[in-house]
Amino acid sequence: MKKLKIQKIPKILIDLKFSILILALIAFASSFGSFIEQDEPQNFYEENYPLEKPIYGFISSKIILNLGLDHVYNTWWFLSLLLILGLSLIGCTLTRQFPLVENSKEYFFRKQINSFLKLPFSIKLQNRFYLKEIILLKLQKLNLFIYQKGDLIYGYKGLVGRISPILVHISLIIILMGSTLGAFKNFKAQEVLPKGEVFHIQNPLKIGRLTPLPNLTTRVNDFWVEYKNNKINQFYSNLSILDNYGNELKNQTISVNNPIRFKDIDVYQSDWNLIGIRIKDIEQNKIYEYPVFQLNKNAKAWITWINDSSKTLSVVFDQLENTFSIYNETGDFVEIKNIGDSITKNYKLVDLLPSTGLLIKYDPSIRLIYLGFGLLMLTTLLSYLPYTQFWVYENSKNIWIGSSTNRGKIQLEIEFENLIRETENKIYQSDFTKK
Repeated sequence: MKKLKIQKIPKILIDLKFSILILALIAFASSFGSFIEQDEPQNFYEENYPLEKPIYGFISSKIILNLGLDHVYNTWWFLSLLLILGLSLIGCTLTRQFPLVENSKEYFFRKQINSFLKLPFSIKLQNRFYLKEIILLKLQKLNLFIYQKGDLIYGYKGLVGRISPILVHISLIIILMGSTLGAFKNFKAQEVLPKGEVFHIQNPLKIGRLTPLPNLTTRVNDFWVEYKNNKINQFYSNLSILDNYGNELKNQTISVNNPIRFKDIDVYQSDWNLIGIRIKDIEQNKIYEYPVFQLNKNAKAWITWINDSSKTLSVVFDQLENTFSIYNETGDFVEIKNIGDSITKNYKLVDLLPSTGLLIKYDPSIRLIYLGFGLLMLTTLLSYLPYTQFWVYENSKNIWIGSSTNRGKIQLEIEFENLIRETENKIYQSDFTKK
């Protein structure tokens, strides 16, 4: 690391002000990704961000689409900012942090009186018999790494405080690498499936440039809704991950915020719907499937019609309950019945056909980003540990003691004063014993 010349790396990359500027630009760009909906179709932005009345006077669909603000984190300019910040961190680590640690591990002695005067804490004591040895014992109690050469003493502690900034930079680089990987290797898909269906991923909503769709075979074994106080509390899907021969590799019941994970692919419970019902023809002993139609886009209510001889009945389902309502041809309410009851003399409702909405995500960068943030939190705390140094110089008449630290000066001042006070007390006790 000593041989690395700073001239080999552009100075602007290792300039602190430049790094702060890049970080501020990344934060500013990320703010757009926070309040502007991401990865929506073009007509969504044209409807919600009209050209006639732009938000804040300038944010319109034209600006959003032209600058890529609809997918900020995947644009070339955002990834370029991440790359520049990463190069800046690497350059600063190689040219500044590593040499700083190397120098911190090397011991050096002070043998000029003027050098002690420049230290934040220093004192001159009259030399006494065994005084240097007394000071040395006191320094050992401060858990210092001590080096001695003749009449010179040097000690230090808290080297981890010097190493931690390097680890902080490494953790930031890991986070940047994870973010870049996530921009190219990811996908999000939405599948709406009836109970008992075996499916492959084939409806991607978003897919990275370097991401092939995985060959994942999944079966929806069951789906049900849990009610509490006549309101939906939770809905569940029991899923099985299958191999190419239909053998079950993993089985799990998922719910909202409780996905199934398989090879970095997460399958979330996102929605549900009713797509049909099964009607039994009592006379012919046959089962027919009837589609249902949603009454309101934002409501979980459906309707279908049953023809029996000369009359047509409307059958209405509310939520996914075990009951349904019947209305006549004029729209008048007739009665409420349970699943399994007869609708008419010839027809019987035997089952509902619900479907589950599954959100499928793949992002291999999550573990890398979590690792980076975990390391960042730990090393940020360690970087606040002080790096402290002590020097002692002895001549025939006096002993000079000096100390410095990169942070925690109040704590060092207390330690330094205690060291001098205990040393003076030891000298006083020794002189008193001789008398």
